[in-house]
Amino acid sequence: MHRLLIAALWVHTASALAQERPSLKDVNAARLANYGAPSKLFHGKQDVKAIVEELEQLRGKKWRQADLRMRCYSTVQLLNGDKLVTAFRLRPELVLERAQDKTVPTYNVPITETDLPLIRKLLTEVPPSKQCD
Repeated sequence: MHRLLIAALWVHTASALAQERPSLKDVNAARLANYGAPSKLFHGKQDVKAIVEELEQLRGKKWRQADLRMRCYSTVQLLNGDKLVTAFRLRPELVLERAQDKTVPTYNVPITETDLPLIRKLLTEVPPSKQCD
C-alpha cells in the first residue's frame, strides 16, 4: 500500500512538472517581429531584461490553458543562445504563449492597452506587416 501511494504521488508530481511553463531566467536574447515581416534580435542585457520582466509580470495574471488560431499577430521569441525557450504571439487584445517543448500546454491571456508598453513600443520599431490591414 505504501509503495502504491508513493507511485501515485510520483506520477502526479511528474504530471504537474510537465505542465509548467519554461523558466525565463536563462533567457539572453529576444527576437521580435510583426506578422510575416523580418524580425529584430535584441541581445543587450538591459533590453532583454526589460522584455523578460514585462512578460514575467504578464505571467502573474490568470492564464487559460488553450491554443487559439491567430492571424496577423506579432511574435516575441525568448532565446537562450540560439535555442528557443518559449514564444509569445501578441494581438492587441490577447497574448498566447507556446513553449518549444510540445509536451508543455499552450496558454493565453486577455490583455489591455496598458499591458506590455515596452514590447508594444519595440514592435513599432521593427518592420510592419505587409499581410495585415
